[in-house]
Amino acid sequence: MESLEKYTNARNYGCRIREYTYNGLKTVHMENDLIKVGVLCDKGADIYEFVYKPNDLDFMWHSFNGVKDPRTIVVSKENDGGGFLDCYEGGWQELFPTIGSPSKYKGAVLGIHGEVAMVSWAYDILTNTMDEITILFRVRTARMPFLLERRMTIKIGEPKLYISEKVINEGSQELDFMWGHHPACGSIFLDDSCEILIDRGDISNIKFDWKGKSVVGNKHEWPILKINDGEDLNVSKIKKPEEQLNMEFAISGFKVAGYEIKNTKKNIGFGLQWDKDMFPHIWMWAIYGGAPEYPWFGRAYVLALEPWSSLPDDMNIATENNGTIKIGPQQEIKTELVAYAKCYE
Repeated sequence: MESLEKYTNARNYGCRIREYTYNGLKTVHMENDLIKVGVLCDKGADIYEFVYKPNDLDFMWHSFNGVKDPRTIVVSKENDGGGFLDCYEGGWQELFPTIGSPSKYKGAVLGIHGEVAMVSWAYDILTNTMDEITILFRVRTARMPFLLERRMTIKIGEPKLYISEKVINEGSQELDFMWGHHPACGSIFLDDSCEILIDRGDISNIKFDWKGKSVVGNKHEWPILKINDGEDLNVSKIKKPEEQLNMEFAISGFKVAGYEIKNTKKNIGFGLQWDKDMFPHIWMWAIYGGAPEYPWFGRAYVLALEPWSSLPDDMNIATENNGTIKIGPQQEIKTELVAYAKCYE
């Protein structure tokens, strides 16, 4: 079929790239015969959709906020941690050079989830054939001297997104940073037939809100949380939104750096694999109809399993505990991830 390309003006088969403006944001779609991945270039290079085409199924959560241009949002008072939550559309964000809590490092004030999830990224199309497409996205942080590059590749016949990343310290001194990915799955894919497949893990740093119950202690073994009423809660099983469960915790000590979320009714799953040395933790964030206050107000049915470099999510504490990634002046650090759809039939 490739020999026919000289007779076409724009490829609408095989691997292809489409460039759009969506809700005021420069957007790129990467697509092959099995998956379609949408990237909001003007907002963090967020992966706002990951569609398995044979089932017309988007794994990503689409929040009540919708896709917003952060440059157009006017609020009566800015949050201390920045505007991340006001503009959070769901999907998949990059967390860098911090994760989680706002912090201050070497005089630089950094908001929730770091610097790169709210700004525009530049991009270049490196490969554009029917068999393979690759786009290089890149961004420089405003308050820290980092260059972050993300190379995304899709190949014909594979329901996979290959991600290759590089951090460069453009400063003249050694620095600490934290790194994470924040893919959130939502209700088009998520339901109470879903199961999280992780080989093993130690659960810690637990935040829990469920019908007045509490967790006994702060150390548990995946996938069981011990509840104060004597119940064992299997957190690998997804709850219905009527349960109004809201929880967050870290999973560490797994042997295989990866997971799958399997929908047993639809026999389809979303999976992610990564470098365990770079991301030795998973942060599990799950709201099954709970969280009655800002910003959720009971409107979220979402599960995120996030590869994290560090614990806790506070940059200052992680630095004191030698839990950050250290990078020398002009040094590069690289890593790779693969996200995929999987059919179980």
